[in-house]
Amino acid sequence: MAKIFTRETPAKDILSRIESISACSEAVAWHKRYVGKTFGELADNMSDPAYKPAWAAWALRYMGRASEATIIRTCINKITDPMMAFQLYLDLDWLSDDEDELLEAKFKGKLPTAEAELAQGIVKRKKS
Repeated sequence: MAKIFTRETPAKDILSRIESISACSEAVAWHKRYVGKTFGELADNMSDPAYKPAWAAWALRYMGRASEATIIRTCINKITDPMMAFQLYLDLDWLSDDEDELLEAKFKGKLPTAEAELAQGIVKRKKS
C-alpha cells in the first residue's frame, strides 16, 4: 500500500479522513486547530495538553497503515499506557520489526500476566 500520509500531508486532509470515519467531536475539534499546517506539525504537537494519548493509538489503528514511518514512530512514542501498547502490538499486523520493538518496550516487564499469556499462546498476535 502506498504511504499517503506523510509529514508534508496537509493537516486538512487528516481532518477529512477522521471526519469520514466518524471520529469523536473532541478529536475533530482538536485537529481543526491544525488546518493550514501539515500532518508533521500536528504529529509533533501531540504533546499539547489537549491531546489524549488514546488519539495516537486511534491514529495508528485507522491511519497508520497508510502513514510513513516517521508518523508511525511519532504516534508510538506518544503511547503511555502499557496495556494500550500491548493491544496495538497484538492487533497491528503491518508494523515493521523496529516498530514492534518500540511498542514492546512500552509494555515489557509491566504486564506479567499478559506477557505470559502471549508467550504461552493463550493470546496471539495477528502478525505471524
